[in-house]
Amino acid sequence: MELTETQSKQLILARNLYAIYKGKGDSQNVVALSGINLDMKDGEFISIVGPSGSGKSSLLRILGGLQNPSAGRIFYHGNEITKLDEDALVPFRRNYIGYVFQEGNLIPTQSAFMNVVQTLRFAGVERNDARARATETLDKLGIKHRMHALPSKLSGGERQRVAIARTLVMKPKVIFADEPTGNLDYENSEAVMGLFKDLHREENTAFLVVTHSKHTSKYADRSIELRDGRFVGEHGLDMDIDDLDLSRKVLIQPDGTLNLPLEMLKLLSMYGNLWDFSVVKEGDSHYIKATPAEVSDLGGHKHEFCPVCKKAVKPSDGQCNSCGASLM
Repeated sequence: MELTETQSKQLILARNLYAIYKGKGDSQNVVALSGINLDMKDGEFISIVGPSGSGKSSLLRILGGLQNPSAGRIFYHGNEITKLDEDALVPFRRNYIGYVFQEGNLIPTQSAFMNVVQTLRFAGVERNDARARATETLDKLGIKHRMHALPSKLSGGERQRVAIARTLVMKPKVIFADEPTGNLDYENSEAVMGLFKDLHREENTAFLVVTHSKHTSKYADRSIELRDGRFVGEHGLDMDIDDLDLSRKVLIQPDGTLNLPLEMLKLLSMYGNLWDFSVVKEGDSHYIKATPAEVSDLGGHKHEFCPVCKKAVKPSDGQCNSCGASLM
């Protein structure tokens, strides 16, 4: 794959990512991701929204180099990471990516302060410098006054701030957050996401957050909808996660393929499987207009066979009884 100059400048460029898990025993394999493409700029804030089981966590692990894709390629600033071995992935993850998980994953026997210090020490930072950077970061996140408390003595919101401090202190290019407010109440959820947004603006840190929460997704510059392992739509700041149809812009992939959400497919199937597309200009914008195709003659015999599914039809039928294609 030859990258263009624009593509090579993207923070993340992912193409045709698949994640396939082998089924147990005689069970079928599970396709968690099916041809995912993603472009992410430096300093961008993206949320991946979708129901449980849509492939969000698999996508995050693969993009972060924690799991190899079954197929596909991933580039960071034009450098491919897909074929790197673990020895090369360790410094890449350290320099590029920070992780914030729902559980926080703090060391329970060490104070908030030492949880942050140890992260730096593992990365080879000298002791005094590590302690100074840890103190500065905890102060920035408003948790310095609790820095000597054990995780068990901290509230859920405080523990998540320490987890964020442990990530932020490494100065990553992008922070991956997997349901970061899943264990928090509304007030703490808003506080944590507000903190993410402040860091995004002040530090130009990029965020990729996977969530099914409307409170989380509203902070993103754009939200990408993931359904059954495919990106099917994109949403702006006005998205309503309870009714995604209101704000969805359907995505056309770089290879020209179009993945439609299931509810949209059900609606379209009412009018058949064969459609005509035309480009309509309104002011400075262009739109694609889709209308059910009207199929007339086929090989000189009107509608002996459906032009879509090839099943036999009667000339008097208005639509195919097998696939619903319009025959008028």
